Amino acid sequence: TLSWVKPELDETLRLARQALEAHAEDGADRNQMQVCAAQLHQVQGTLRMVELYGAAMVAEEMEHLANALLEEKVADRQEAYGALMRSIMQLPDYLERLQSGHKDIPMVLLPLLNDLRGARGEKGVAESVLFSADVGRALPPSARGPLAPVADAQLRAEADSLRGNYQAALLKWLRDDESPENISELADVCSKLVGLTHAEPPRKLFWVAAGTLDALRAGSFIASKPLKQALAKVEREIKRLADEGESAFDSTTSPAELTRHLLYYVANAPTENDRITEIREVFGLAAQQHNESELAHARGSLTGHNRELLDTVSTGIKEDLLRVKEALDMHLRSADAPVSNLAPQAEALGAIADTLGMLGLGIPRQVVQDQRTAIQALASGQRNADENALLDIAGALLYVEASLDDQVARLGQSSDTQAQEASALPAHESQQALDALVKESVANFVQARQCFVAFIEAGWDHAQLHDVPRLLDEVSGAMHLLEQVRAARQLHALSVFAQIELVQRKRVPDAMQMDRLADALASLEYYLEALRDHRPQRERILELAEHGLVALGYWPVPAAAEQSLHDQARGAAKPPTAPAVVPVVHEISQAAAEQPTVSVVVPETAAPSASEPVPAAHAEPAMAAARPVGAYGFAENAEIDDDIREVFIEEMEEEIGNLRQLFAEWSAAPTAGETLRSLRRVFHTLKGSGRLVGALGLGEFSWKVENMLNRVLDGSRPASPEVLAFVSHVADVLPQFQAALTGSGTVTADVEGIMDVADRLAAGEEVMYTPAVAHAAAEAVVEAEQVVAEVEPVAAEQAVEPEVVPAVEPEVAAVIPVEQAEPEPMLDGAYASIDPVLLEILRTEVAAHLQTIQQWSDTAAFTPQPVTDALRRAVHTISGAFAMTEVPHITDVLSPTEGYIRRLLAHNEWPSNSGVALIRDVASAIA
Repeated sequence: TLSWVKPELDETLRLARQALEAHAEDGADRNQMQVCAAQLHQVQGTLRMVELYGAAMVAEEMEHLANALLEEKVADRQEAYGALMRSIMQLPDYLERLQSGHKDIPMVLLPLLNDLRGARGEKGVAESVLFSADVGRALPPSARGPLAPVADAQLRAEADSLRGNYQAALLKWLRDDESPENISELADVCSKLVGLTHAEPPRKLFWVAAGTLDALRAGSFIASKPLKQALAKVEREIKRLADEGESAFDSTTSPAELTRHLLYYVANAPTENDRITEIREVFGLAAQQHNESELAHARGSLTGHNRELLDTVSTGIKEDLLRVKEALDMHLRSADAPVSNLAPQAEALGAIADTLGMLGLGIPRQVVQDQRTAIQALASGQRNADENALLDIAGALLYVEASLDDQVARLGQSSDTQAQEASALPAHESQQALDALVKESVANFVQARQCFVAFIEAGWDHAQLHDVPRLLDEVSGAMHLLEQVRAARQLHALSVFAQIELVQRKRVPDAMQMDRLADALASLEYYLEALRDHRPQRERILELAEHGLVALGYWPVPAAAEQSLHDQARGAAKPPTAPAVVPVVHEISQAAAEQPTVSVVVPETAAPSASEPVPAAHAEPAMAAARPVGAYGFAENAEIDDDIREVFIEEMEEEIGNLRQLFAEWSAAPTAGETLRSLRRVFHTLKGSGRLVGALGLGEFSWKVENMLNRVLDGSRPASPEVLAFVSHVADVLPQFQAALTGSGTVTADVEGIMDVADRLAAGEEVMYTPAVAHAAAEAVVEAEQVVAEVEPVAAEQAVEPEVVPAVEPEVAAVIPVEQAEPEPMLDGAYASIDPVLLEILRTEVAAHLQTIQQWSDTAAFTPQPVTDALRRAVHTISGAFAMTEVPHITDVLSPTEGYIRRLLAHNEWPSNSGVALIRDVASAIA
């Protein structure tokens, strides 16, 4: 969960830091401090949501201090600014440590917490405040109280008597009388109270206190002063019991807080005493124990060596070094240049040395300082600025630049880790090699996945899968090299499935099997991306892939399938006997025809003869695996917690808001790379998080858009009006996915058509998405056929083979019956046969867009108007809709009309009077 929210936390803290810096420069600007406090409040809420309570307490204190600064309730504002800035800088470092899989050790945040409190004039807190034991756990049988509550009067009398005994022994003990008799008296009182109290909160407190005192009586460890003070507070709870009875504990949380306080000392007690061990087991305190190396590592995470910060600083240093080297090169090439021109480079090297020193990189700092001294000597004329001297300096700086990534990568690591890496390849070179291998693996897997997509889009053309087994085996081999054995085995299983079932046997999966295959593909791709991006807890991603392979019958890989591939490789291929996991019909009998619910698809290689009737459900293999509109909810997976999905829904809502804001900025300046990167990151987040929580449809949809935007980012295609219009449309579709995931609505958009346009835009085409009407046409036709069937039943053997009418996009072809209306006369004597139902749908589809054209032309006839993107989209959509009906004359008119409007938009020109008249004539022709 932290992996999902960490980028947003970093961004929110960055905004808080910027607001704090702005307020510190101009103390009169209250708005900036209000922004800072609001951002910190958001951080606190997010940390509590992911149950990082120690870090959340720090964020809460940060917010309190920000509000105190805002209300001018701080004595030393500079100290408060410093404490707040340190916290904002160090909290991401601690979270980064947790993201890497280390334990949450909140106590190392205590100095930060107390600095924040001290800046407000508040008292510091003890370590136990950050201790998060679960006091809600049930007590063991040995701590059982009375079966029914003791009479109130009797209970209060006995509690009052026991309180006197506890007080007397406590006073002696606190006066440094450590005799076992005093501790024994305290323990006995607590044990008797356990047997008296029926309510669990006070009984739990007395049982923990009794066990702690028993261990102290046995000399297992020595009580510290804070522990004595905690045990002294037990007397207050005994007094509460004596004064008010058990009912007093219904309205107070003090027993639970005091119990947690005592458990902190139990968890950290240097003993394995039987009673201490029992308490630790009951409350699960083993996870709360930390050895010195863990504590040292956690404290080291707060040194400011945030990975992202270090990478940014490293990039800046390398850019500065590059500028110095270029200046040296220019001086070397300019024979007449005075040596005094080199003086500024010495100053630049001084600044670089200071930065390296702040990072604790002593050796590179010394090298840079030596080169600064050398340049100063050259600039002052003390040394001859010949070629050898300049090349020596450049070579030394090149060494610093080349080793910088390796040096930065070691910052914050333990000495053991550094020692292990010292015997291997240089960390930077090794990591580069591994990253290159993973990058190629991702590319190969994407290529394999695209082959599966092509297989579906081409109407189950098995030739599209020819390269899939090879590509998957290459990725599997790479995973073996990287020692990712589980992933390698799963990739091999997927390769065997593709080779045996799809390539050799040319079988066609049914809808359920396509879903399981999609699960496996999406999970493995997300795993490879997580490996590339060094994200932790990757093994959990593979669980969904494994479920998919199990459902397909290929986990583990059947021995018969492995043997078949082995025999084939040896040139002695035998007829394979694979598990019957993909149902295939080679011969369809009359009995089969009478059972339309059978979920089978007939591949081309096994088509029945013409005399054999085929059930209507199987007549369209191209639509067999199409995801039904509205089926874009969460995949069924009991292992994904509903709370995590709720977090994702909230994240998605926020990302949709970000997308709208970013798109407005980007559309105003399409060449702004930073804005585009942020916009692309929205889809990257939705893709990765969506796949992880089972929103696979959204994940695939977002990946298509992200891939297209990647092409814009790398310059392989421009940010054209078509791209802008497409992203605008996608932003309108995402709320439908959100509604489907929350159960409050469905996805009604043509998702497959949109993804196809994304692929075409990514390939460099300039295409405009047109909302397809084919799905609506198909649904209306089915409805009409049902009405006809009720009035005039038709025998199954007399059914006519349906005809496929191509739509705007090939994926959404609608099945239209051959029975069509009488030919209607068209322009210039042409005729077209249009089904009445389709005509009505066409009329509805065109009406709104036609109104857009008419409104523009009516306005422009009186007042000159520029053409708009909405006008171009309207013409484009109508053209596509008419193209589906195969009416060429109106399409021939609309295509050049769209081209004319596009050219006007591209050159920011307004249409002439004749141009406006022509567009008005086009609207009349459409009508």
